[in-house]
Amino acid sequence: MAEVRADVGWSGSVEEFLAARQSEVIASLAAHHRGLLAMKPSPSQLAAWQAEHNTLTAAFTEILTRRPEAAEWGVVFEYELPLEGGRRPDVIVLAGGSIALLEFKVGAGIATPGAIDQVLGYARDLSEYHEASRNRTITPILVTSWGSRSLRRRQVRICTPPGVATELLAAARPGYIDLKEWLRSPYVPLPSLVEAARRIFQHEPLPHVRRAESAGIPETVALIGRIIDQAQANQERRLVFVTGVPGSGKTLVGLRVVYEQAGDEAISTFLSGNGPLVKVLSNALGSRVFVRDLHAFIKTYGQTERTPRQHILVFDEAQRAWDKGYMAYKRGIEASEAELLLRIGSELSGWAVLVGLVGDGQEIYSGEEGGIEQWAEALRSLPNRDDWAVHAPPRLTSTFDRLKVTAHPELDLTISLRSRRAEQLHAWVGSLLDADLAEAARLAADVRQSGFSLYVTDNLESAKAYLDDRYAGEPNRRYGLVASSHAKTLPQHGIDNSWLTTSRVKPEQWFNAPPDAPESCCALVQPVTEFGCQGLELDMAVVCWGEDLVWEDGWRYTPIRRRYPQDDPNLILRNVYRVLLTRGRDGLIVYVPADPVLLRTREALETAGMVSLEHVDRRRAGASDDLTSTTDPSPGK
Repeated sequence: MAEVRADVGWSGSVEEFLAARQSEVIASLAAHHRGLLAMKPSPSQLAAWQAEHNTLTAAFTEILTRRPEAAEWGVVFEYELPLEGGRRPDVIVLAGGSIALLEFKVGAGIATPGAIDQVLGYARDLSEYHEASRNRTITPILVTSWGSRSLRRRQVRICTPPGVATELLAAARPGYIDLKEWLRSPYVPLPSLVEAARRIFQHEPLPHVRRAESAGIPETVALIGRIIDQAQANQERRLVFVTGVPGSGKTLVGLRVVYEQAGDEAISTFLSGNGPLVKVLSNALGSRVFVRDLHAFIKTYGQTERTPRQHILVFDEAQRAWDKGYMAYKRGIEASEAELLLRIGSELSGWAVLVGLVGDGQEIYSGEEGGIEQWAEALRSLPNRDDWAVHAPPRLTSTFDRLKVTAHPELDLTISLRSRRAEQLHAWVGSLLDADLAEAARLAADVRQSGFSLYVTDNLESAKAYLDDRYAGEPNRRYGLVASSHAKTLPQHGIDNSWLTTSRVKPEQWFNAPPDAPESCCALVQPVTEFGCQGLELDMAVVCWGEDLVWEDGWRYTPIRRRYPQDDPNLILRNVYRVLLTRGRDGLIVYVPADPVLLRTREALETAGMVSLEHVDRRRAGASDDLTSTTDPSPGK
């Protein structure tokens, strides 16, 4: 008998599916829909389920004539991906020892880029986060009403209803997957930074995500905990650095350390010079206790006689601390922020642990070019420098020569968690910004093959249509416009990235508000600049490219010259685009306005491996660089 579960619309074997009346299956799907969305299914939804049922009835009947053992295959309608805000593939078939995932877009008629990427995303998430699906062959199948033959785009098979049986037979592999065990199997998706922070400070356990565990995050947190315990027990002062590529979980490590050390005495706090990050996290947590503004903290305790009660200070982006010159310009103080933080730590009674989180290539403000070296210089200048012991990853120990330093490999996070479907994204961005378009193109092929979208367009409406299609039925997804603050011509193209406008954006609403709210990023109206999105993430970022970085047989930089003199304004601008291009978890769309000044830039991005959104949209599911056709795929052995 088919099993009734709250997290699926209907589930059972192929034999049970064919034995059940259509009205019974539809009633089960309707009840699940009401429980999930608190509303009745629409007539169009009921008609879609009926069409799916008819298609699968015909497909399974045909399959059984060729593969009688298929009667034991498992069938799952509307499987709700746990902790994913209601995301649910239409149908999952446990085809022998493999998994076929079907998404029906028959009403739409064509296989749009958004629909293709959506079904591919479902398949990738099952492979990555569902324990019983790991190491299984997963075949995403998109069923449309357009086309006369089966097609393939990347790993997605595209067919019309009569071709479903052929595609399921091709997807099948020897073996058997027990349906009940598959449904009970843990599904633990990687949470966003904001969602992870919510869970941590609401005393909810974070999921044991395989990628986070393989990245060594639990070991990093445990090591810092031991260092803190030793410092407190022996009344010592320690300076700890955690390095990592963008999106590797440094902020998550810092928040976890603060949470685990937070007790009645509140001896720890998380400091960030990233104002939007502080606001977004404070809004999400409903508290300003655990996350505080770094610059305000230094002003309060580093420039007065006051002493904080916290003995553990975790601060984000340590390499971006203001140097001595900028502090003199901004505050009239002849000391860097590194010096002031170390002085605060030196004045704390008994013991202190300062934990600095260090990112690579993230300097976007004036006064941040000093990097990690200024911490070594600041420590050497302290009268009590012998009281301090440094703990750092091996690659930083040489910076702290003539000081007490211990190397710990666990303090270097080298795997990106943010770009869950494209670990090579950061390498691709690096090659692109290095003007090595050939290497970028080589990397882009792997990035796109992994399911991470790399699109370029000169039509913002095309980007909006793609996003509406890509995230249909996924209300918890976040996507938005981001742009360089150095670009001056974007307002002419409807992208108001001016300081006056972007300074009025409330980041806590832009990132956290419901997608139908006008102030939400998902409204795709108001962009934020690098200052508003650094350290935060979206599921999909639409990068609005400006005239500040154009291709002329190499990159030509036109950075804004700030009032404070910069050591390397081109480095600042380069890092601006590095930040913008690495905000997305699922993919990236670059909007290059149809401006003659940017024509060669658009061409360079396509040469570097980005796919024209207009091209794939025009070709629909037709043959393209990513698309091959098959007339009759042979069944799997």
